[in-house]
Amino acid sequence: MANLLHELLAEMAASRPDAIAVQEKDRQRSYVELDREASGLARRLLELGVAKGDRVGLLAHKSIEAYLGLYATMKAGAAYVPIDRRSPVERIAYQIDDCGIETLLVTSHTLGLAQELHDRAGALRNLICLDGDIAADSDTVLSWSWPPPNGQAGNGPPLPHVVDTDLAYILYTSGSTGRPKGVMISHAVSMSFVKWSNREAGVEVGDRVSGHAPLHFDLSVFDIFSTALSGATLYPVPDGMSTFPSVLLNWIVDNRITVWYSVPSILSLMAQQKKFADRDLSGLRVIVFAGEVFPVPYLRAWLQTYPEITYMNWFGPTETNVITSYIVTQPPEAIDKPVPIGKPTDNADLFRVDEDGNRVTDPDRVGELLARGPCVALGYWGDAEKTAQRFVDNFEMPWLRDRVCKTGDLVTLDAAGNYLYQGRKDHMVKSRGYRIELGEIEAALFKCSEVVDAAVVPVADDVIGNRLIAYVELDAGASIDGEGIRVFVADHVPRYMIPESVRIESALPKTSNGKIDRQALARRAAER
Repeated sequence: MANLLHELLAEMAASRPDAIAVQEKDRQRSYVELDREASGLARRLLELGVAKGDRVGLLAHKSIEAYLGLYATMKAGAAYVPIDRRSPVERIAYQIDDCGIETLLVTSHTLGLAQELHDRAGALRNLICLDGDIAADSDTVLSWSWPPPNGQAGNGPPLPHVVDTDLAYILYTSGSTGRPKGVMISHAVSMSFVKWSNREAGVEVGDRVSGHAPLHFDLSVFDIFSTALSGATLYPVPDGMSTFPSVLLNWIVDNRITVWYSVPSILSLMAQQKKFADRDLSGLRVIVFAGEVFPVPYLRAWLQTYPEITYMNWFGPTETNVITSYIVTQPPEAIDKPVPIGKPTDNADLFRVDEDGNRVTDPDRVGELLARGPCVALGYWGDAEKTAQRFVDNFEMPWLRDRVCKTGDLVTLDAAGNYLYQGRKDHMVKSRGYRIELGEIEAALFKCSEVVDAAVVPVADDVIGNRLIAYVELDAGASIDGEGIRVFVADHVPRYMIPESVRIESALPKTSNGKIDRQALARRAAER
């Protein structure tokens, strides 16, 4: 049994070489083809100076080339860092410099963006285009194409020995200080989730698994590696299709998808389509949803229309991946509130604490959810202070010398022992499945020289989880308007973090201690 993520590919290449690993529109790669090419690219990375423990950036949409790049990176003993290509250039450059990415894997779709990074990301040394020729070298960045022009990859240096405590990948999430933070995941941490999720969803040979999540989103880990564990076939959802839920439903039907994993907001949009009930989804046997609360009306619609499907609710932050699971067994008419997030997974020991850090035992009392076990990430790249705040020593059993992750999620327990999600203890919210620190948006607002004061508040939304509304106070004589501020913020945060609207106030309401009265703003936002 594989202990490393890239060993999953190698094992299938040996046992089921001709099985299709990835099917992308009219292109495909068998397991043996993908494994062979990934080994060749890994040797190329070593030739370029990539060393064990290095970080290699992956700036690519979901594609055969992207999966090739991440497998090759791990084979070279490095960690892949998937980057959201829709993020502002400034944010991408920060991530590259933050974790010292010297080599960036791109495709023809992202080559132009990568070349913009030449003067912004000081760490960058090499660009490798995975699907075609690349322009001439610049003064600071060497450019390469893969495969080599002559089609011969050569033998190259031997691949390094990797152990499961080595880094596999780094996923950047929103940060409260205005800077994203990189969550470090080892092979062992990821494999504990992959093996559990593969069993839980029952992924098997012959399955057609959707690849809906972007590579920088932790949902993609299940798509890629739980599929490879069984030798099933991964079907990456074409870029941009999620904005057309009716087309997405047709894609599920046309490709006879058997296992689907996404955020509930996508499923909610599908359920609102006029011909939702007319689709032949007889091949779809498992729907897994995670990342946000599934609105009751749309979950009911799925259960009523397609009762033969198994519906699973998975829950957990990037720092632990999934740590609870719940299979929906109630009839649709019995569901009148969000379903539980469920019981602990095999790889997580969970408990609750109060504000003083004492264990909570009363099922009905709200407590912060803490997790320990092989699911817990290594920490945040290059940030010992944040790591120490979020990852603490096992204070109840110090002799084990393991770490506990403070999730920041508030939960209770129902009579059956299922955890019930009650909200967050900080300024983090969920929108479209993404974790968003409101402080990061506010930091972007304050970069505007005409903004004197600012606050962002969430407004509950049945489909996307939360809409984001910004309130700002402007300097006297300011000429910028709300839409102008939105355009400004778009240069500093990803699209999913741009406020839906920016409302200009003469002064923001304050509490008795002089802080911004966020509750008053939230009430104001909800009333409009």
